[in-house]
Amino acid sequence: MDGKMTSNYFDYYDGSRIFLFISNRIGIPIDLVNFLIAQIAALCLARLFRKPLRRASPEFRHSMCLVIGLIMGYFCFGKQAIHLSVLPMLCYTLLKTVHHRNMGNIVLAASMLYLSCLHLHREIYHTADYSLDITGPLMVITQRVTSLAYSLQDSLSRSDSTATCNSRQGQLVTLEGIPSPLEYFAYTLAFQTLMCGPVVFYSDYIHFIEGSGEDSKSAQAQGPSPRRAVLVKVAGSVAAAALYLSLANKYPLTVLRELTDPTSEISRSWSAVYLLWYAYLSTLVVRCKYYHAWLLSEAICNNSGMGFNGYASDGSPKWDKMSNIDVFGFEFAQNFRAAIASWNKNTNAWLRCVAYTRGGSWRTARVYALSAVWHGFHPGYYLTFLAGSTFTVAAKRVRRVIRPLFLTSRPRKLFYDAASFLATRVAMTYATVPFVLLHLQPSLAFYSKLYYSLHFLALGAMLLPAKSQGASTQTHEEEPSEAKVEPPPATNGELNGKVKAF
Repeated sequence: MDGKMTSNYFDYYDGSRIFLFISNRIGIPIDLVNFLIAQIAALCLARLFRKPLRRASPEFRHSMCLVIGLIMGYFCFGKQAIHLSVLPMLCYTLLKTVHHRNMGNIVLAASMLYLSCLHLHREIYHTADYSLDITGPLMVITQRVTSLAYSLQDSLSRSDSTATCNSRQGQLVTLEGIPSPLEYFAYTLAFQTLMCGPVVFYSDYIHFIEGSGEDSKSAQAQGPSPRRAVLVKVAGSVAAAALYLSLANKYPLTVLRELTDPTSEISRSWSAVYLLWYAYLSTLVVRCKYYHAWLLSEAICNNSGMGFNGYASDGSPKWDKMSNIDVFGFEFAQNFRAAIASWNKNTNAWLRCVAYTRGGSWRTARVYALSAVWHGFHPGYYLTFLAGSTFTVAAKRVRRVIRPLFLTSRPRKLFYDAASFLATRVAMTYATVPFVLLHLQPSLAFYSKLYYSLHFLALGAMLLPAKSQGASTQTHEEEPSEAKVEPPPATNGELNGKVKAF
């Protein structure tokens, strides 16, 4: 960031500057310092919901989630935090006034319009560098209010739709009516995931607040301890932060912006292979910021008792319901589809709920369009989504045609796995560079330096036959099996009249 951009952003930022002396000493922008302090405080406060507040009334637990969330929002964003209240109030008014058959679509349109206005404001009036600002929490709030609206639409319409907005396990949840103001605003502004997600569906939030058994207080008291899960995720978050700090100065992303200058060293002397290697490391640095934030947010959820997902086959408790990232699954994926499925998993569930299962014959286009607009309007986002969709289709075609040829022996299979891993890493790096560069000119300069090679390869791969000879005998091996989901326990009881689980 050059001096002018830093100054502009500093003038624009309206959060607390109490800890500016820490920012100046360690050389990290004050907005990120405030974010880290707020998340550490949230991690400590979350423990209250496991101990002294576990037997408190649902109303008190709602109130604590709401109050802490509002304080965190004001600490990090100052007067801009008003948007954290305005958007939920707008959507709650719509929930109360519009017909339930159109509730989901209207709330989705209104919340996306509000969010888009702030995305445009950010691009016009201050730096486009990806720093913490109010649009981050608003993106999470948008996910919450829209998923709730569609759940209410399905419930009040007595729809047979399978597009239920709940946990990734696909449990059918029926809401009895619009939540009370306290329940609604505590859900939309709950501090555990306010800053960076993951999206928490209303059914999961209510189960956390009120319990899922006949005696909710007993259910909360007897839950397994999340201590080990919290320690592991905090350690992973710290490791990601350490890796970021060790690589950020060695592989700054700003170097790739020099590609727009034909006289720069990177344009004149860097080979395509070295450019890809540098791009991989610089985007890894960016991913480490996401890993740090998401793992820490997940630890906060778990430390408050949110995110328990049953028991594994060996009897150990699973605390992965709020998991937003599978780090190893993404970094070592052997195909593009698996990599995408491991990244921002709860957002994938939200897109499936509000777009994919409701989009008819245009569902794929609806998903990509909604995801792109939800992120904002920087051209780099759209270049990445265009490349990603193309690579996903091409990789699927290549897998169907090529993979059966390498299943005849173990050495061939190992070679195929190694080659597909390398190809996935190259394609993911190639596709995501525009996402982090944001702007059109440096993104196209990056692709031009590589002669748009992967775009042409992907388009060529899409011309391959749909199935190879003998592919029918390999049908069950060609596509990765979907994760098996255990059916939810058979329950027809009400949870304080708010949610029914079937």
